[in-house]
Amino acid sequence: MNIRIVHTHGHRAGAERVFTSNVVRIGRSPDNDIVLDAHHDREASGYHAELRREGSIWLVADLGSRNGTFVGAERVERRALRTGDEIALGAKGPRIRIELLPVPSAPTSPTQPAAPARPPMAPAAGARIGQRTLAMMISSAVNAAAARVRPGRTVEINDIVERKVGEATASQRRTAYLLGAVLLVALVALGALIFWSTRSQDEIQRLREDLARMPPEDPRRKEVETRLGTLHPPNASFGRNLYDRSRKGIFMLAMGSEGFCTAFAVRPSVLATNARCIHEARKRSGTLKAIENEGRGEVRFDVVDMRAHPGYRQGDPNSITPDVGVVNIRGRAAMVLEIATQQELPAIGAGDDVYLIGFPDRLMDVTNPAATFLAAHVGRVTGAAGKPVPYKDNWLVQHDAASTRGTTGSPIFNGQGKVIAINAGEYLEEGEQKIAGRNIEVVKASPYKFAMRIDLIEALLR
Repeated sequence: MNIRIVHTHGHRAGAERVFTSNVVRIGRSPDNDIVLDAHHDREASGYHAELRREGSIWLVADLGSRNGTFVGAERVERRALRTGDEIALGAKGPRIRIELLPVPSAPTSPTQPAAPARPPMAPAAGARIGQRTLAMMISSAVNAAAARVRPGRTVEINDIVERKVGEATASQRRTAYLLGAVLLVALVALGALIFWSTRSQDEIQRLREDLARMPPEDPRRKEVETRLGTLHPPNASFGRNLYDRSRKGIFMLAMGSEGFCTAFAVRPSVLATNARCIHEARKRSGTLKAIENEGRGEVRFDVVDMRAHPGYRQGDPNSITPDVGVVNIRGRAAMVLEIATQQELPAIGAGDDVYLIGFPDRLMDVTNPAATFLAAHVGRVTGAAGKPVPYKDNWLVQHDAASTRGTTGSPIFNGQGKVIAINAGEYLEEGEQKIAGRNIEVVKASPYKFAMRIDLIEALLR
């Protein structure tokens, strides 16, 4: 029997649908058969439960969901269903009612006397002929001939029929062979492209790791850098894919009606940002909120704890200190960003493509937060004093993304879509400028910004 699903509670309440398949999957992820609203039905998991037809009965099975599956008021892992059963996806989540429907039987008609078989008409020249039609033509032709001529000529008639059918299908066979050859060439070309792309990506990563291990004076550096410059991974749509994959892990930090920093999820209930943002939040009055990117201002979490890196010194004009921090939220982020490993971080180097997602201060809107995607390059990687030092202290990443105050705390991604740094600030440049005929000392923002290597937050996650 088939099954009708009626939504009785949740964002889709009132909707209903009949399914004839043997499995119906339910959850918030877009590839389910029944897709729940990602913003309003948050009690439900991405892949929460599924309905299965086994023989003549339907079952509900929980798929390891976070908040459980209930039939009536009882939490179940697996349960046979009856018409009228109500399933809750989480104790306070969306609910559906089950209606089991009998499969309608095909209508019957009175038996009619069989009409005498007639041979099928010959196809028009060039017409397409299926295998079943060919078999019917051959059988009908042989039977008709056998009824009219003596048995000794049956073999001759069969030869004639086979020859005529072969002539009619010759063009079909040639077209099929041609299409098969084209498909084979396309598959070979696709396989070669995938093979080349994989090798190219692997070689880029290996060369970057080799470069990271070489001292500045190593004569092999030029050869490795030249080779890196000739490799271009096919990632024309990489930026769009990266943003779509990461957007629900990006948050605006705000108090009241004003946003002032960016943060991002490194654990379900932990967001990374700048230490400077934490110090600014402590100066403000009110409750600090983390508002989800593209959540229409409706998905927001209270911040229940804040911690700045112990080495950060606020307001020190003479040095750069580890400007990273973390905040704990009451709730769970829908997406946790992937962090580069300790084996991948040493490969960061000048000229690398990097990407930033954050909230420029002029575009901050707590009622409808929408982050901006920026592409940039690494300028160099140094220690706090601006000079290359051993890897442990080489945590200052200079880049050229056009970031502003609101994008402090933004994640910076590498070419594999992993977070390598937290955007922090910008350099200031001094110089003379002639104003009204007089040379005036001017301080202005440099086009070069800097970020903190992501593993600095490990001291705050232990």
